[in-house]
Parts: sequence; structure tokens; C-alpha cells
Amino acid sequence: MLLDEERWAGAREADPAAGPSAGSTADASAGSHLRRMSAGLASPGGEFWALVAVLIVFDALWLAAAGIRLAPTGLLAMSGAVAVLLGLALLFSAVKPEPKLRAMALSSAYLAAFTTAAAVLHYLSATLALPFADPALARFEAALAFDWRGWVGFLADHPDLSWPLALAYHTSGPQVGLVVIALSAMSRVARLWAYARLFTLALLAAIAVSAVFPAIGPYAYYAPQAYPQGHIETVGALWHLDALHALRDGTMSTLALSEIRGLVTFPSFHACLAVLTAWALAPVPVIGPLALLLNAAIIVATLGAGGHYLPDVVAGTVMGMVLVAFHGIRRRRSLGGRRLSLPALPTREIRPVTAPSTTG
Repeated sequence: MLLDEERWAGAREADPAAGPSAGSTADASAGSHLRRMSAGLASPGGEFWALVAVLIVFDALWLAAAGIRLAPTGLLAMSGAVAVLLGLALLFSAVKPEPKLRAMALSSAYLAAFTTAAAVLHYLSATLALPFADPALARFEAALAFDWRGWVGFLADHPDLSWPLALAYHTSGPQVGLVVIALSAMSRVARLWAYARLFTLALLAAIAVSAVFPAIGPYAYYAPQAYPQGHIETVGALWHLDALHALRDGTMSTLALSEIRGLVTFPSFHACLAVLTAWALAPVPVIGPLALLLNAAIIVATLGAGGHYLPDVVAGTVMGMVLVAFHGIRRRRSLGGRRLSLPALPTREIRPVTAPSTTG
């Protein structure tokens, strides 16, 4: 009988700090207690935190080389938040074991730490100042027979459609929190950490590709005469330009974490994240089908509300699907080599019963 990988791994990772002698505290040594504490913070793998450490060092070196100072206020606030979450993870693993709360706190700490370090890297990659890819993206869009100006003009004429799409677009971030809460509550720990892993790969890939193919986006490139007025999508599509030009010109001296905006145009990370989030929430009752519909709306909204070309959206969506498919292949291979079998019962040779000998 095959084990379900997520439930098997969830049970294994639910309380990684507990070893074979976790229940016997009387003779527990100080060394084993420290090992339990470190395991509670590191699981399900030290590679997550090793990646964060590498990104932090890389960011620090690049910031120094670029002559950019990181504003301390946002840095201290984020560091404090991560420290509090790690403290809660420690509490719910080594002090008062609560596997669900531990998973929630630890995954939140990782996602916050990684996203912050990746966001700084994202901004620093703009200092490479490679040629803008907008002309190529516009030609690609024309080859797909898509009229971006016409679509945005249609949204401008139908605010009853543009507003819900813009609202859906801005649920992308809060849905990450929903994934953490829902999967932790359902003890789907393996799926939660798989989501974190896919999130990590997707964001790093988007940053790398956008560094090589930077773009200002269709709102700035096409300069449409008609677009939705008074809606949040027009703000989100243009508010990155000042930072983008300052980074490329070398005139940005201070970087504040609270002011970081998305600079990625190609591929669309919002579209990729919509695929990953819909997959992560799929097994959650009621929420799963609703998340599928909401994230489908996000992919559509990425064109107008996010200010993306159609090739951006297609590339982001395909990237998300490839990552999910890759995870599925790895899962099936893992399941193929992990089978649950009942232990064999001991066998004894049956001998005929004979009377004891009375002769000496």
C-alpha cells in the first residue's frame, strides 16, 4: 500500500524536535535539549535558511559596491518580525509542542526572510541597466494578435469589470498568508513546505530573467490615451518607474524596504504565483475551488491591473505550471520508492510432540 507523501512527510515533520526519547525528560541531557531546539527551528531542511543567509551576504556586498544604503527602520522591523516568528516556532516545538502552530510560525518566518532578501536582490539587479526589452515584448504581443491598448480601453469603458479584476489582483499577497494558515491547520506540512520551495524557485527565476530582460511595462511604453481612471491598477502599473530609473542611473542612495515595488515585467510573477497558490489550496475544502476561480481572475487581471504584456502573463503562467508539474514528478518518484509493508510475522518450525525419554 502506497503512503500519501504529504501526510507521511507531514507526520514526520510535524514535531521534528521529538526524537525516540522525547517523552523521557528525566534523563535528557543539555546537549540533546539543544539539538531538539535547533531541529525545531531548522526543519524541514537547513537549505532554506542557508539560502537566506547566502542572499543576505550577496545583497550586502552588492549594496556596498553600488553605494546604496539600506534604510535601518524597515530592516529592523522585518528582522524583529522574523525573530518573533522564530521564537514562536521554538516555543511550539521544544517548549510546548504544537505542530500546527510551529509549522505556521516557521514557514511565515522563512517566507518573510526570503522575500525580503529577494526583494533587495530584485532592486539591485536593476542596476545592471541592460537594454529595455519592451520593443521585443511588444512585437511578440503583436505576433500573438493581442491588442493591449484595446483591452485596456475596454476596461476603461467597463469599470464594473475593471474594479473586481483589480481587487482580485491585489489579493495575491494575502493569499500567501492564507496558504500558510490553511495548510498548517490541516496538518499538510509537506505541501506547505513544497509551496515555499516552489515560491522560492519562482521568485528567483523571475528576478534572474527580468534582470536580463528589463522592461518599463506597457502603460509606460504604449502610453494609452484611454485607461481605467481612479482605480488601483493604474497606480500599480506606474509606481515603479521612479525607482527603476534611479537604480539604472545610479542616483538611488538609500533603499527603504517599505518602498520596494515590483520591477519585474517579464515574466509575470503574479501570474506564476496565482498558479502556485491555486495548486497549494486545491485540497482545502470550500476554499480550494474558490481559490482556483480567484487566481484565474488574477491571471486575467495581470494584463490591466498589473501593467503586463501578454507574453509576460503567458510566460509566468507556464512557469508556474512547469514548477507544479516538476513537483508532481518528484512526488511520484518518491512515492514509488516508499511503500508501507506490514512486518513479517516470525515463523517457527513445527516439531512433533514426543514424550520425554525415560532412559538414561
